Amino acid sequence: MENKINVSINGTMNVKLPVGTSVLEVIEHFKKKNNKCIVGAKIDNLIVDVDTLLYEDTKIEFFDYTDREGYKMYQAGLKFIMIIAVKELWGKEVCFKYSLDKGICAEIDKNLSDENILALKTKMKEIVALSYPIKKCITSRKDAISYYNSTKELEKADNIHNIPNKYVALFKINHTYNFFYTEMPYNTCELGFFDIEKVGKNALVLMYPRIDSDGLVPKFTYNELIYNQLVGYSVWYNNMDFMYVNGVNRIVAKDAKKFIKISNIIMNDSINYIAKEIVKKSKDVKMILIGGPSSSGKTTSAYRLRTFLEAFGLKPIVISADDYFVEREDTPKDENGNYDFECLEAIDLNLFNKHLKKLLKGEEVVIPKFNFVLGKKEYTRKPIKMERDNVLLVEGIHCLNEEMTKSIKRENKYKVFVCPLTSLGLDRHNHLSTTDMRLIRRIVRDNRTRGRSVEETLKNFTSVKAGEEKYIFPYTKDADAVLNTAYAYELGVLRVFAEPLLYRVPINSIYYEEARRILGLLRMFYPISSEYIENDNTLREFIGGSIYEN
Repeated sequence: MENKINVSINGTMNVKLPVGTSVLEVIEHFKKKNNKCIVGAKIDNLIVDVDTLLYEDTKIEFFDYTDREGYKMYQAGLKFIMIIAVKELWGKEVCFKYSLDKGICAEIDKNLSDENILALKTKMKEIVALSYPIKKCITSRKDAISYYNSTKELEKADNIHNIPNKYVALFKINHTYNFFYTEMPYNTCELGFFDIEKVGKNALVLMYPRIDSDGLVPKFTYNELIYNQLVGYSVWYNNMDFMYVNGVNRIVAKDAKKFIKISNIIMNDSINYIAKEIVKKSKDVKMILIGGPSSSGKTTSAYRLRTFLEAFGLKPIVISADDYFVEREDTPKDENGNYDFECLEAIDLNLFNKHLKKLLKGEEVVIPKFNFVLGKKEYTRKPIKMERDNVLLVEGIHCLNEEMTKSIKRENKYKVFVCPLTSLGLDRHNHLSTTDMRLIRRIVRDNRTRGRSVEETLKNFTSVKAGEEKYIFPYTKDADAVLNTAYAYELGVLRVFAEPLLYRVPINSIYYEEARRILGLLRMFYPISSEYIENDNTLREFIGGSIYEN
């Protein structure tokens, strides 16, 4: 009797191995012939531990940072290595704060020099080179809480207390344990691609390969406006006596309605500030452009800004750039032959600029309304023209790109970058990413307005993200102002809508692991009833009930 099993690897390699071979042994066998990065392994779309033993013919898929789950795991692994390196070098704690450009911003209780940054890189590379296994250790929730109380990481103890499971997974590198909200790479040896750049006296940015960067670590681009927004919100959170989700939950449990009102005041103050800046420049500014990535709340932001400007005597005319899509048959296609709605060429720029120039000359124009079902522009609206106090207010993903409005002089434009730039952390070592915020918003909206499943949204979001990297983020440096549309309480509201949708993702789906990760994230937040959310709130753009919906 042959004690061998057939193992198919990534659908391209088939090997016969002894019964009881571990996944780790398969990795080692694969790497002898393929010098590729491996973050983890999946069997039947489920991430498995590398200690898993194989007793029957198996199809196994190895993945790296270009995989949706692998990308998050790679980040988490690098953060764990940095935590250890900082502790070994200086005996200090590192706190990961927020997403910033192409990396994660972290703070250390130490004035950082260029020599310190170099020493940190060197120490992290040493840990990578030592090829430490990253072990998953299952422990009781009670013991995990006791452990984090003893280390004074009270926010982690609180978060674990709110997890309904009896057992939790801690991860271990050498003699150091930590808690993360995602699976981890199997070994430090796979985490050699990273860079670090100093951004403040005690702040740095940890960078890593992007999904589509071919193993290269992108260059960090500092944006003072965005950085100041994130720092400013961190100061406000601290003043409100919360920095992490456990603090938000504490406030929500006490008085959710009051907390929402206070948060809304901060948002209104930001919009009011931008409106005042525009009014100061109203002699020159004839067009306000609101741009940002998917699910940032651009539409609501445009209409809310219009209201504030009206209070100062201006009369904005709101135009959506989405109404200027080219006809469906003229839409560019990507390398896979799919319609590319994210590229600038998907907009009918000639017609758009022709209408802008006519409006600015005081001529009458009929703004089209794009029929997304039929894939064509329809001219059913009443003609409009600009009067003395009118100003154009245009929203769309490409609005920060000068090519979008190249017929209009730059001095006549005021550009606002809109994005949910959250400064809230799950705990000191687990930041809440801006991308996850927008993805959860989109899951809810896609299902409500287009009947899309979570799987469809996750599939589409990959191309959306790629488009943002090309067509949106490179132009944020040209913004005159930044509007942060993140609410500290919003995942509590979105949880109520998103959870049932995420539970529908079947176990045999390629998106199952991603759905479970997002569910785990949402469960960190106490649910909040949407009855407290006003009808002009940005969240209404996603959950429904907005006064700005057509």
